[in-house]
Order: sequence, then C-alpha cells, then structure tokens
Amino acid sequence: MSFSSDEVNFLVFRYLQESGFLHSAYVFGIESHISQSNINGALVPPAALLTILQKGLLYTEVEWSVGEDGEMARPIEGLSLIDAVMPEVKPPKLTVKTEPGKPAVDANAAGGGNGNNANAKAEIKIEPGTGNAAGGGAGAAGAGGAGKAGNTNANNTQSTTGSNNNGSNNNNNAGNDNSEVDSSASANNNAAGIAGNNNGATGGAAGGATIVTGGGGNADTAAANAAGGNKKAEQGTASSTGGGNGANASSTDDAASSTSTNGNSSNASSVEQSSSGVTPALPAGASGDAANAANAGQAGAGVGNKAPSGAAGNAAVGRAPSSVQASGPTAAQNAVPSSTTSSAGPGGGGGGIAGPAGNAAVEAMDIDQSIEIPESKARVLRGHESEVFICAWNPSRDLLASGSGDSTARIWDMSDANANSNQLVLRHCIQKGGAEVPSNKDVTSLDWNCDGSLLATGSYDGYARIWQTDGRLASTLGQHKGPIFALKWNKSGKYILSAGVDKTTIIWDASTGQCTQQFAFHSAPALDVDWQSNQSFASCSTDQRIHVCRLGMNEPIKTFRGHTNEVNAIKWCPQGQLLASCSDDMTLKIWSMTRDRCCHDLQAHSKEIYTIKWSPTGPGTNNPNTNLILASASFDSTVRLWDVERGSCIHTLTKHTEPVYSVAFSPDGKHLASGSFDKCVHIWSTQTGQLVHSYKGTGGIFEVCWNSKGTKVGASASDGSVFVLDLRKF
Repeated sequence: MSFSSDEVNFLVFRYLQESGFLHSAYVFGIESHISQSNINGALVPPAALLTILQKGLLYTEVEWSVGEDGEMARPIEGLSLIDAVMPEVKPPKLTVKTEPGKPAVDANAAGGGNGNNANAKAEIKIEPGTGNAAGGGAGAAGAGGAGKAGNTNANNTQSTTGSNNNGSNNNNNAGNDNSEVDSSASANNNAAGIAGNNNGATGGAAGGATIVTGGGGNADTAAANAAGGNKKAEQGTASSTGGGNGANASSTDDAASSTSTNGNSSNASSVEQSSSGVTPALPAGASGDAANAANAGQAGAGVGNKAPSGAAGNAAVGRAPSSVQASGPTAAQNAVPSSTTSSAGPGGGGGGIAGPAGNAAVEAMDIDQSIEIPESKARVLRGHESEVFICAWNPSRDLLASGSGDSTARIWDMSDANANSNQLVLRHCIQKGGAEVPSNKDVTSLDWNCDGSLLATGSYDGYARIWQTDGRLASTLGQHKGPIFALKWNKSGKYILSAGVDKTTIIWDASTGQCTQQFAFHSAPALDVDWQSNQSFASCSTDQRIHVCRLGMNEPIKTFRGHTNEVNAIKWCPQGQLLASCSDDMTLKIWSMTRDRCCHDLQAHSKEIYTIKWSPTGPGTNNPNTNLILASASFDSTVRLWDVERGSCIHTLTKHTEPVYSVAFSPDGKHLASGSFDKCVHIWSTQTGQLVHSYKGTGGIFEVCWNSKGTKVGASASDGSVFVLDLRKF
C-alpha cells in the first residue's frame, strides 16, 4: 500500500469543497498546489475522504475487538474517530450487559482476567456520554475525554457531505445522454473524456477534436478545481509564502509545467455522436435557491472573493470562483424603485477608496417580470463536465467557443439553421509515456482571430493551441513554464500574445507556432495582456506594474506605476491612446503614453475590481458619434460606467447581489451585459443606466459576450453550463 501527499491533499481539498468550506478549500488548494497534480477529479467519487475514514475506523474497531487468540472477545460499536487515532488510549468505557438477572459488569474495571462472568452472554455497548464524563479529563478510567466531541463533528460532516452528492463530479447520468459512439478511425477514444488518443502524435502537447451532435447529457458537476478556477487562481502557486509582500517576490519553480516536451503534435481528432444537448432553460427563480440557503453567510461579502491580503502567508493571491453561492434574496424580492445611482462628479466623494455612502450593502432588488428573458429565448448548452470559465463569439459566424476546467474547449454552432446546437469538443492533451493523454488542466483563455478562421486557447498545462473551426488542432505553442492566464490575437491575425505564471509574456508567430519574442520584465506572474497595435502591447502583473512593450525591443518602452495591489486587467481604448487598468487596490486608473502618471485615478468601488471594458464608440469606431465610456466590474457586486474624459462615474448599476466577474458592450455600444455569481445576466441601457433585460441561470456567471450582430448574448457558468440569450424581437 502506498499513497502520496498529492493524493491526501486532493481528498482534503474535495472534502472542504463538499462541506461548504469554500474559502478554506481555496487557500488550501493554492498552498498545496492542487492544480498542478495529475489527479483526474472527475474520477474521484463524492465523499471520498469520509469513505476511506469510515473504512479505517471499521478496521480499527475490528482490530480492537479481536483478542490475541483471534476470537471476537470484545465487539465494539460506535468507536469515535478521535479515540481511534489517540495514542495509548484504551477502548472507550464499555458496559457489559449480561443475561437477564445477572449483574452488569464494567468491562474496563474487570482488569482483563476476571472470570466471574466467563459464562455471561455479553452484549457490549458504548455507554452514552462516556467520552465526556470526566469533563475533559483525558485519563479518567482510560476512556479518552475528547472522544465524543470529535464524534459529533464527524457525524455532522458526514451529513453535510452526503447532502452535496449531486454537486460532485459524478457524471454517470441516467438515460444514456452521455453515450458517445466513436465513428472515427481511432479506437481508443471513450466517453470518459480520453479522446484524441492517436498514436501518430509526435511530441509536445496535443489535442483531439470531437464532433458531438448535441450536448451530451447533464453535466451536474461541482467546482472540482477551485484552486484553478480562473486565470488568477493559479498565480498563488508561484507566490512566496514568506512575510511581507510575498506576491511581489514570487518564484515559479513550483509552477513548472508538468510536461517537459515541446514542439507540435500531429493533428489528432475523433468524431463522436451523442444525444441532444439543448436543455430547456429553467424559469427565473427556479434554480434551487432553497438548496443554497444552508450556505448563506459562509462567504461573507460574497462567494468567490479571494482570501484577504496576507492570508496564509500571502499564498492566496488569486480568486476562488467557487461553484457554491451564498444564497441571497431572489430576483422577485425587495422592491426598490431604482437600480441605478448616477453622479455628476468623480466617484468616491473625496477620493477615498472606501466608496460612497450606502454602497457597502447592496440590496437585492425587484426585476420586473416584463424584462425577464423567457425560456423560449434562452438555449442552455450542456456538455462540459466542470466550470466554464470563458466564452467568446466567432466574429464572422454564430459559433460560440467555451473553455472549461474539464480540459476541453468547445465550439457550439448557434446558427438559426442548426436547432440542435452541435458542438465540437477540443480536447487538450499532452504526451506522457509515449501516449497522448488528457492534460487534466483548466482551459481559461481563448480568442478568435480577426476573420474567425482560427481559435487560440490557453491552458493551465502551459501550452497555447491553435484550432481550426472544424475542430482540428493546427499548432501547439510550448514555451511557457507554467499556466497561461491570458491570450490575444493581434488585429492582423499574424501574432498571438500570451501571459503566464512564469512572469513572462510571449509573442507567437501564428503561421509557424514558434516563439517570436519572449518578454521577461515582470517580477511576478503576468495576469493580462492587450495589444495596442499590431506590434506593441501592454501587460500587467501581481507585481503591481504595467509594462508597454514592442516587438523587437529588449526593454519596455513605458512602465506605469501607481497601483498598490495586483493589477487584474488592462484594456486599450479603441483608438489605442488610453490604457485602463483595474486592481485589487479597488481603483481604476487611466494612463497615457504621453504621461508618466495616471490621467485619472478613479476611486469609487468598495472591493476589488475584477475586469474592465471600453465601449466600441468614439472616433475611429463604427459608432463615431457616441461618447466613449468605460465599464468596471467589482467584487462589491456593482458595475460602474465612467465618463473617461471628465473622470466621473455616470451610472452605478446595482442589481447584482454577488461579485461581478464579467461585462461586455453590445457592438453598437447602447447596451451592456453583466454576469455575476448571483447566477444572473443583466442587460443594461448604457444611456440611462436602467436594467432592460434579465435572465437567471443555474450557476455563477464567469463570462458574458455579445455576438457580432448584437442579437445574442453568450454566458458561461460555474455549474458547467453555457447558455445563449436571443434578444431579437424582444
């Protein structure tokens, strides 16, 4: 018998998740590098840790009950877990019940050699309350004073875990919805996800594409990889656990890729068929809020918030996008007149970071039924077996790409002519032992090139990949030493830009798959990148710095300093003149290449700002006569719209009740979509700040995006679902 610390850590991690200790699970996952283990969480059954503990406890009971002669001398029932592990502790105090009419005997007091009751027909039971009889006196009668307290907690934990079985990685759905028939030449692909296993691959990371008609059943899975829940979670693996500002003194030794092979693999693909994957959308409010009531209050200000600064020795510098949400008032509660707060001056009053008065507690508000998106306008896509962190529309066709913790990306055909929503499964595989196996790493970044002919994906296995629209793997890009957090095509489609936990950014030649230039200017994991032009780009990091770099230059052409915590996202305005950045320091800053200090320091949010987006408006855009605005999404559950020219907040959108992870402008800039861990996607008017449409899904929302026509909104969620909202004729 043998087991590794990785296996023990994974079971503890899953136990914490299943029991609702979401933040503890997140911190533990970061410190123990769960995301770097090669354990396939989909194969581990629910309550695995408790199951093995129960078996161990049963073995201990048998061991203590059997005498030296091998006979069952003292059968023991209800041995507590604490008593079982205590060294030099006798079995709990036992009362021997004899046959009727014979005196009872204290089994422990008998001294082992008392033959007075040798012929008694004994039934041995633990005396209720024995473990605490001495009030904590550990030596009283050798009974072990701590036993009962531990046993009570163990029972409660078992009950909690049992109630969460449906949220675990159990994908054996009834009804054969997940059955897939392999119709390709490869004979080694199976429904468990080990597809694309073609022996023709020649090294490096590889991937297999699977064509699936429909969505393959009900992906009723829990967030098995909270430590790798999004692009920020993995950065903790590279951070110092020492005192002080550990996030700025990080090391990537522990975050090295699990594979050392580089180069491109040959194309590996298989074709599978499954049953329909379009699940009828649930009506708003019918997603099981009652079941979440037990989790209320667990997450405090909001589930999904990262651990406080300095917690666990600064190891937890990322987010925990947990799949269990603290319950709050539903969309049909607490009528409040307005959802929007408007201001004429700069947000935050006197510039304080704490935010405006009254923003600390965001109330749930009524959603008028007339703006609720009906079931007929929502298509729920099932197929992913874990959280779906990212989604993006093809710029030319109604193809929606999604990336998940199940180590796959998927391309969904959402054209009106395709009522079945066929999906292509892009399996992210690596070479291991001469064979091609699933990487078991999250796919957390993806981007289409300008004409929609190629899709690039970034994974926690350290590889970027380029895929064709038919699902074939075109190139594998292997240079990063650890997870990739962000990935972007330039406007011409010639280069791909990536950022990783190894503190570097890389420009790749998309036609050859080779590294054109690697930039190693950050002193901590690089979190986001954005192209300014076809040759220059900006990058941000947990080191609080923003570098502007150009292809062919060996030093940054500009470095912006001013944030006091990690910089989560950066975005160039459509004209490429202004750069916006958001940070865990709760500020939003606007930078110009002509200035060393920020143009605007916008302080209004009361918690970390997770992402930002510019409107597609202003000079040089398709909407030149509409003012340019900036949207920011925060863990304070609000979205803010900013007039960048004046540096003021024009609207505060307050209907969300949990952290907001994503915002996206419609192509005409007239509407904004927002997605939150309250499971809601809201559509707002950017002119009035009013809520115009709303839909409640079945999981916390990680990403929202508009199609190129502005008629559909896609969203990806923590429960493995992807859904598309059709806003035409609405």
